[in-house]
Amino acid sequence: MKTRILLLIGLCILFQSGKAQIPYWDISYGKILIGPESAPVALAMYDAALHIGGHFRRLNSNTQDILQTGYIAFMKQGKWEGLNGGMNAPITALTNGPNNTLYAAGPFTRCIDAQLQGIASWNGNRWSAINGLSAGSINALISQDNILYAGGIFDTIGHVAASSIAALIQGQWHPLGNGFKKSRTDAISNLLPEIKALAKHNGYIFAGGDFDTAGIIPAQNIAYWDGIRWNSMGQGIQGEVDAITVLSNGHVIVASTITNGNTILPAPLMSWNGNEWKELGLPPGCISINALETDGKQIFVGGDFIMDSTRNDYSLSILDESGFRSLGGGVKGIITKLLFDKGTLYCAGNFLKVSDSMACRNIAAYVFYKKEEESKSTSTSISIYPNPSQQDIVSISFKLESAGQVELCLTMTNGRILECFAQGIYEKGMHEITKVLHEGIPSGHYQCMLKHNGHIISVPMNIIH
Repeated sequence: MKTRILLLIGLCILFQSGKAQIPYWDISYGKILIGPESAPVALAMYDAALHIGGHFRRLNSNTQDILQTGYIAFMKQGKWEGLNGGMNAPITALTNGPNNTLYAAGPFTRCIDAQLQGIASWNGNRWSAINGLSAGSINALISQDNILYAGGIFDTIGHVAASSIAALIQGQWHPLGNGFKKSRTDAISNLLPEIKALAKHNGYIFAGGDFDTAGIIPAQNIAYWDGIRWNSMGQGIQGEVDAITVLSNGHVIVASTITNGNTILPAPLMSWNGNEWKELGLPPGCISINALETDGKQIFVGGDFIMDSTRNDYSLSILDESGFRSLGGGVKGIITKLLFDKGTLYCAGNFLKVSDSMACRNIAAYVFYKKEEESKSTSTSISIYPNPSQQDIVSISFKLESAGQVELCLTMTNGRILECFAQGIYEKGMHEITKVLHEGIPSGHYQCMLKHNGHIISVPMNIIH
């Protein structure tokens, strides 16, 4: 007969600024039906808050309220909010640009504040119009050295001739050389050159899409701007470039697609080291790669692929020397966009769960670490008895310095959540939970993770059968 084991002694670790943390999922962005009704396709950090854009007209700002977003929203203090009504059409790109201003692009023509031409700026209080497009579309925005770059399908922007890419400098649009050209055509691709992805590194702007000439030089679907002219990158990329990210060592990682008749297939990821291209392969069961991101060293891959179908581990991976590895147990669905900022990987897509069992709709954050200056010391603590555990029941006690949201979970050492012991609002003080361990958990080394008001404590938990 199983009996209740009281806490007598245990391992106690205080959470302090700078202590090592194990990665974990922050599902507050989409927990309990909170979040956008469809997959976001644009992400940006602005004013220390995550901003999302896409085709969603509304989202649940909390468990009761429906927020009419106008295709754009941001998370503030655990609640989604709108930006003065948003736009009258979807958002395709977002970036934090010059003068600490948020820029948005899409096929919109108006908002509450102004008549628009496919691009607008937000200063934290209101939208402002920018001379934009009379025809065409903007697919990508990026900012560097107080200059905003826009790429897409257009030949004129702000009444300035510019072929598919332009730079906004002190409120005026400027072409980047001769822009891009495309001589080849087929039944599926556009007649005009198209920029689908932009990235930056050490003053260079990398542009990828569907073209065969950059400036006046041959360049197959990818090239970089050095501030004066366009430069080719070897033989380029055979397929249309969909996503680009650049590592801290300058290596450029590219995702692309190849058209075979009426079928569009993902091409192997490629890496450019400044001299030559190297093939990196694809994750298992890959249908598409939609997003690439990096923390400078690691490559994060999002799309539609299968890491482990038995665990509902789909569409999110980390790529290193050992190949494609599962990241946080993945999502049950598809990833459309990734954004890495200050130790956190923001994941947007069309999904309802992360890490197999955690309900979360279309947006979640995988936290690798928090910046030291952002962490606050607390005297919150956690202890486990018995540890190691050779029994079916363990007692977990934790002390909270203040009341707040608590998640207490058993995780693998890589951060994958196996099961949650407690979730909800807890008062300040001591709490004790007695837990019957799941019979399917084998002997091994694990972590017991306590998340409290955004802070993480983790202690080793060993199970012996």
